[in-house]
Amino acid sequence: MLAINLLTVCTEKYPLLYAEKIIKRMLQVSNLNITSYCLTDRPHEINGWAKSLPRKIDAKGWWNKTLLFDPEMPAGWNVYLDIDIVILKNFDEEIRFAIAQARQIAAVSDAVGWMNQKFSSSLMIFKTGALANIFHEFCKAPEALYDRPGGDQVWMGPYLDDVCYLDETYPNLKRNLKFHIAARKGNDLIIPTEISDQIKSVDCTGQPKPHELAAVPYIYANWHMVR
Repeated sequence: MLAINLLTVCTEKYPLLYAEKIIKRMLQVSNLNITSYCLTDRPHEINGWAKSLPRKIDAKGWWNKTLLFDPEMPAGWNVYLDIDIVILKNFDEEIRFAIAQARQIAAVSDAVGWMNQKFSSSLMIFKTGALANIFHEFCKAPEALYDRPGGDQVWMGPYLDDVCYLDETYPNLKRNLKFHIAARKGNDLIIPTEISDQIKSVDCTGQPKPHELAAVPYIYANWHMVR
């Protein structure tokens, strides 16, 4: 059975419940041999549902993702997911495909090509040690990067020259709630109560967040009901 490390990052404003929910949902739907980890500023709040990862730097916000590329992290293949993603169904096939490509990293294209960058750090599959240069570059002067426009993924993009974009083969692996699923009517975001059963996960980046979407059946069933 394929073994993977499931990585999450939960710091600052996010409650640990978000990391707990996505980890438990992944364990429900996947048939892989998963070891779950959480990089957080509140490791004492982890209660058996994951192992805590060390934070060598007290990084700010989304920049904590760069710490996952530390070559001293647990060995093996890693699947990282942003904690505001809602998993709808099994995507083991996509994980196996990504690993079989043996590329530098696998990811899903940014929903809007933010700042002309295709790479998105919301879902990443990579082998420990493969991107140690990103970790080391970040550690040189992290404070100088925190206000950089576009955040971690725009900064990381130029370091990645061998990306497997999974959405080119699996377009329904991850769909963005605001940009792919919902519609806008004036200033209102119209979220449908039903979506294609081919969609594997929904990315709730920005607003609204999953905890605010109990009225949406596929969010309620796959996030609110996860225990």
